[in-house]
Amino acid sequence: MGTTVCGAQSISQVTTPDNVKRKVSLVNGTINTSSAKTSIDYNAVANAISALIPDPTTKDGYGPLFVRLARHSCATYSKTDNSGGSNGAFTPRQRLGQIKQDFPLISYADLYVLCGVVAISQMGGPKVPFRPGRVDIDPNNLIIVQQANRFPLPEDSKETMHAKFRLMGFGKKEMVTLLDAYCLGRCYTDRSGFDGPWVDHPTKFTNEYFKELIENGWKPAVVPETGKRQFEAFPKGEKLMMLPTDMHLVDDSTTREFVELYANNEQKIFDDFTHAFGRLLEFGVPGIDRNAIPYTF
Repeated sequence: MGTTVCGAQSISQVTTPDNVKRKVSLVNGTINTSSAKTSIDYNAVANAISALIPDPTTKDGYGPLFVRLARHSCATYSKTDNSGGSNGAFTPRQRLGQIKQDFPLISYADLYVLCGVVAISQMGGPKVPFRPGRVDIDPNNLIIVQQANRFPLPEDSKETMHAKFRLMGFGKKEMVTLLDAYCLGRCYTDRSGFDGPWVDHPTKFTNEYFKELIENGWKPAVVPETGKRQFEAFPKGEKLMMLPTDMHLVDDSTTREFVELYANNEQKIFDDFTHAFGRLLEFGVPGIDRNAIPYTF
């Protein structure tokens, strides 16, 4: 089990990996307990994450992947029964292993979320607030939220997409806002079956996703390797793509108005994304003190 941490400049109780309950306080950015080995320096963790983002062996580095990791670990939340969300993220086995070894007291769930926060900031995006307090669960216990099929899928109908965001507690505007994360990274045929980036500069957080949606003439296409249906355009000679769910945003007048709003006002998407993504990261996490002063990186 991971360590539950609540509060900034406050006192609460945690269970450390040796199953001993200890008092914990958060002062000046460091979590301190009665034992020196139960201290987490989140600024140091953030610096370690930042160092992992550039990677010449990965097409766009790890920044977009870290954002997706954080988003996907949170987007299983249901406001109906308060299940899912980033509380209880399962243990990863790849890129973050060394950080977990260096900072063994941070939960994987907090580490996932912190990766997304740091990556967005490092790629020129807003400083999304971060508060710790998530705990880990056994991967086998994820079956409940996995069976519920809560995460929005690229081929969902418009109605299904809206319903899944409503289940998380988001309206149409916040749904559009959160999809700006697609300005980062790309799809790979060996992962999702889709192929290509959404924007020309997939390692920089901008409002380009919304501009591309309304400015290009998107044509239906089929990915040869997988048979997946997507939409493609070649505005500057290089292929860009959109998923079927992306096109719902411009085909529906009730969401297109927000696409146009953000396409014409980058500061507005920065402000709204900070709020909406910050909410997403804290869904289903009872161990977080919402009154605590959050970290920003």
